[in-house]
Amino acid sequence: MPDLSKTRLRMNGFGRDAQAMNEQLLCEIYDVRNQIIDLVYPFKAVCRDKAEHDEKAKKHITGGPFKKFEAVLEKAGTDYFCGKSPCVCDFHIWEMLDQNKILAERQGCGDIFESIPKCKAFYDRFRALPTLQKYFESDAYKFPINNPIADTYMA
Repeated sequence: MPDLSKTRLRMNGFGRDAQAMNEQLLCEIYDVRNQIIDLVYPFKAVCRDKAEHDEKAKKHITGGPFKKFEAVLEKAGTDYFCGKSPCVCDFHIWEMLDQNKILAERQGCGDIFESIPKCKAFYDRFRALPTLQKYFESDAYKFPINNPIADTYMA
């Protein structure tokens, strides 16, 4: 059964192919999200010190977690991942780009967008959407990215 919230808000994509791509990209971005979760909530592999954490963070960033997304934008030739307007996956992909950008800045790893220019254009275009400006200007956007129990090395 389809998710009625996405259908009602017309955020699931227009047409069967766009809807399938939206679902696929949500699954793909969850993989990127889970890599970040493993880094900041070290329940599986605890970092013994800041140097070990920094090494893991740099390995994640330089591993190119967004290469697949760059290829999707290249192939689609659209402003957003599933068409001409944002879908559900665009919100989550933007969020993960934002978090990885912040992580790279904190780790001194440079510009994550250097090798993914289409993702950079998407990031900027999405960030500039007039309907989202109220959120980006609010205190809600300034909340910490992770729960206080997250790895202290991310502060």
